[in-house]
Amino acid sequence: MRIVDNKGLDCPQPVINTKKAIEKGLPVTSIVDNEVARDNVTKLCTKLGFKSQCQEKDGFFHITIAGEEAELVCQEKTEAVGKHLIIQSDKLGQGDDTLGNALMKSFFFTLTETQPYPKRISFVNSGVRLACEGSEVLDAIKDLQQKGTKVASCGICLDFYKLKDKLIGGEITNMYDIVESMNEIDTVSI
Repeated sequence: MRIVDNKGLDCPQPVINTKKAIEKGLPVTSIVDNEVARDNVTKLCTKLGFKSQCQEKDGFFHITIAGEEAELVCQEKTEAVGKHLIIQSDKLGQGDDTLGNALMKSFFFTLTETQPYPKRISFVNSGVRLACEGSEVLDAIKDLQQKGTKVASCGICLDFYKLKDKLIGGEITNMYDIVESMNEIDTVSI
């Protein structure tokens, strides 16, 4: 059993370390110290086709990945129905904040009314505010989710702005997951 100690590491390092350990062979136990890292490592396992079990011991999460060894192969880029949008700010464009807020609201409304819908939206930096309680675009985000758009916000960014407990639209993700999506889906930064 290979043990990967990811305690105290910032996102996305626990995911990267766990993936490298899995590539060397199973079984692997990845130890993390927070729920976001636990969820991100578990999502990685699911994405790679492995089942995982998590146990909390002494305040740490022990995620055990077992099963037949599988060769991890590079996946070919698939044709996405829509694009991957990376939203970097809670305002659209630079200049007047009031105008930037109005433009962002209009942008999200327009996304709900035009096809193809985005395949994925990743919120980073102050863009995470748009997926949180009090955002004027939450209804549009929820509408896009119902139409099949995957919505995710950067966990480090949510922590920085102290918004993790206010996230409503989508899920918490990490930079590793965002970069993987950039490699798989045509990406546009807003």
